[in-house]
Amino acid sequence: MKRFYKYVVGAFLVTPMLASAAVELVTNGSFEADFQSNGTWNIYKNLIGWNGAPNVELRNNVAGTAFEGVNFIELDTYSNSSISQVLIGTPGLYQLSFWYSARPGTGNTNDLSFTLDGSAPVTVLNGVSGSSHHNWQNYSTIFNFDGNGLLKFSAIGKSDSYGGSLDMISFASVVPEPGIYAMILIGLGLLGFMARYRKDIELNR
Repeated sequence: MKRFYKYVVGAFLVTPMLASAAVELVTNGSFEADFQSNGTWNIYKNLIGWNGAPNVELRNNVAGTAFEGVNFIELDTYSNSSISQVLIGTPGLYQLSFWYSARPGTGNTNDLSFTLDGSAPVTVLNGVSGSSHHNWQNYSTIFNFDGNGLLKFSAIGKSDSYGGSLDMISFASVVPEPGIYAMILIGLGLLGFMARYRKDIELNR
């Protein structure tokens, strides 16, 4: 019986954590926190929340349009470049999501890669040529995050100042689907039934 109460209390302690909203760890994932005049671009050493290596190109609806808002970034400034941001949060499951595209009107020289805290680099835009406009695509994956890591995006195609574009980068804690809550309630109901059944057996002995 003590074990039953232990499980029930444990389930109720877990439920508030499951019900909490997703926590976003990326700062300025859509690059809207930095001002850039409409129809212009510029190269910066850093952007709010992001470190460039050696720099990063910020664009406001020029040479393509943003996936969200008006700003997006292009890697491969004067040469292949990268951006990085340190992510700090509570350990657990997190979803990395971002939107990427080859630069409009370019050849297949726009390859990008990303890595999280030294993980094996993942390549996107592998040999994809740019059409007459941005063809934004989404990449999404789940990480078992230990609470501290470096997220880095790099240009790895031809170093010709025409690079791939990035927008709407997110690294957010995973919130269970609504069905999870139903499973918890069913589980609690079964535990309650089992406890009552066991109690009836003990009383009838």
